[in-house]
Amino acid sequence: MQAGRVKVGSIAYPGEREPPKPDIVEQPGYTGKSYWIVSYAGHHCTVRAADTTAALFWAAKRWGYSFRRPEYHQAAKVTKAYHIG
Repeated sequence: MQAGRVKVGSIAYPGEREPPKPDIVEQPGYTGKSYWIVSYAGHHCTVRAADTTAALFWAAKRWGYSFRRPEYHQAAKVTKAYHIG
């Protein structure tokens, strides 16, 4: 078989890659299975954290926002994510 050619009957194609996995922010030390989707100012991320407050904190840290800003708490939305994968 020549280099760069696909074997006949193969389902692998040159240049094919696995779909990208979701970027998940993780709370250090948390070993549970709760995932949250945090949305703020056009940003969205998935956070693995113990509760909504922790999810807000780690998302703010990822985006470079101050967790203490009142507008962040008033406008950010946290939703429980039941299916991650």
